[in-house]
Amino acid sequence: MKLYDALCSTSLERVRGIAAFYGIPPTKPGVPEGKPGADLCGRIAAHLLVPANALVAMNGLNQEEMLALRLITIAAGGQGVVVEQCHQKLNQLSRKWRRNGAKVIEALISRGLVFTRREGYRHIYYVASDLREVLADFFLKDLYKSAAVDNMRFSPRRRCDFAMPLRHICLFLSYLRKSEVRLTQSGNIFKKAQTDIQSLIEEEAAPLDETLFPVRYPPRLALLLYFAKSKGMVEERSGTLCLNQKALSWIETPYESWRRDLYEYWRQTYIQQDTDLQTLLWVIMRSPEDSILSLEALLNEMNTLSTSHSSHGLNLRVERNLVDILEYLGGLEVASSINGLFLRPTATGRALFGSAPYPEEPFDRYVYVQPNFEVFVPSTIAPRTLWTIDGFAELLKQDQMMVFKLTRNSVYRGLLLSHTPETISKFLEENSKTPIPQNVAYSIAHWGTSYGRIEFEEAILLKCDTEELADELLLSPKIRPHLKGKVGPCCLVVNRAAYDQLISALADEGYMPKLNGNPRLSHEIAGQTG
Repeated sequence: MKLYDALCSTSLERVRGIAAFYGIPPTKPGVPEGKPGADLCGRIAAHLLVPANALVAMNGLNQEEMLALRLITIAAGGQGVVVEQCHQKLNQLSRKWRRNGAKVIEALISRGLVFTRREGYRHIYYVASDLREVLADFFLKDLYKSAAVDNMRFSPRRRCDFAMPLRHICLFLSYLRKSEVRLTQSGNIFKKAQTDIQSLIEEEAAPLDETLFPVRYPPRLALLLYFAKSKGMVEERSGTLCLNQKALSWIETPYESWRRDLYEYWRQTYIQQDTDLQTLLWVIMRSPEDSILSLEALLNEMNTLSTSHSSHGLNLRVERNLVDILEYLGGLEVASSINGLFLRPTATGRALFGSAPYPEEPFDRYVYVQPNFEVFVPSTIAPRTLWTIDGFAELLKQDQMMVFKLTRNSVYRGLLLSHTPETISKFLEENSKTPIPQNVAYSIAHWGTSYGRIEFEEAILLKCDTEELADELLLSPKIRPHLKGKVGPCCLVVNRAAYDQLISALADEGYMPKLNGNPRLSHEIAGQTG
């Protein structure tokens, strides 16, 4: 809520008191009768939103009142602080445990710096959004001065791999597309499949008791799996984890949407319910461009900004649920040293946070097909290209240059996924940096010649008591269209889709077929013949 709207939602008596504090006349010549309150709110807002006036408004505040204003401005990313939590924090900082924190906040409310709103059964202290921008610059300037690291040789602990999360979600969904993933009775993925998926998403095995969230999977697998479930891209069906058709349409969306969807899921699941993590995310992403922040210094600042009942486990929550995952999503660069962790937001991170335009991501376009049937694929390949290749080639090695191999079985799997030898060859020709080796093209075409020579069809067997009766039915013009042919002397194959029509035709022609387990048809035929 902006300052003008917050003032308008306040009592007129309070608004007049705020105006008197700043020496703003209660009325102004030319204001239409009946609207003095709205006009006064507008003049107060215009006055306070001037940075110099906002600084003047803070003159005279004591240390406790300044701490309270800083807390309400910054905590939870500026979303406000629950009244009881705010009072408790102020008492903790001042060590005046019996003091009523409302008296501290009243000085801020009387100056129009802080307001109160109701959310459900709770009351929230908050700073109006446009005023918060003015005050945040003042408070964060000192915070960044204490947390920033100068003249440091920043060396990220992980190589720059902007495509990593998109590559991993692509390979994870592709694995479900190709393989049956069975679940235990408790709903867990069996260990063998877990190990296979962890290899695809380059996650090292870690004891589950080291993870913070009460999930049954390692952190990266848990993030991707529950994200896919939240988007309806995977579902549990008859004891297996299956790919949903929604995944195919999601794959076709822009890559920026992929990353934003992952980021929003992480923010809502890991950050939204933790006000301290909201605060740190807000502080980090608003830091000056190219600044490097000490995580230890930021955590020290949280001593006056944390609104949790207890700070126990904050360091671990910050590292696991904020730093590690945001680094994985491409939003942070992290350097590790004996002095702790140092953070630098990336252009992608600022874009996801909403404070900068989204940068162009230079995905690789081409692959390299070798005469030995191996296909070299850069790890930064466009994800949809990777999705297609993984459908008809087998991944042998994960590295900066991934190695896939074309085999008879992998091509057969691609044919089952609606590819054809022609579409596979055409795709490789269009996306290979070098011409397709002749032996590779020939083998793909040759392997495809065997596909479809054997085909399964669903049918029903109609059994006659004599060979003559079977021939008689085949010659009937009303019955023959519902039959596929003859199997043996006395058996006919029935088109499953035409079963009901065949029963009716037999009844119309005077035959009385025996119906096993279909009382509805028996009743209908009896009604017709009756």
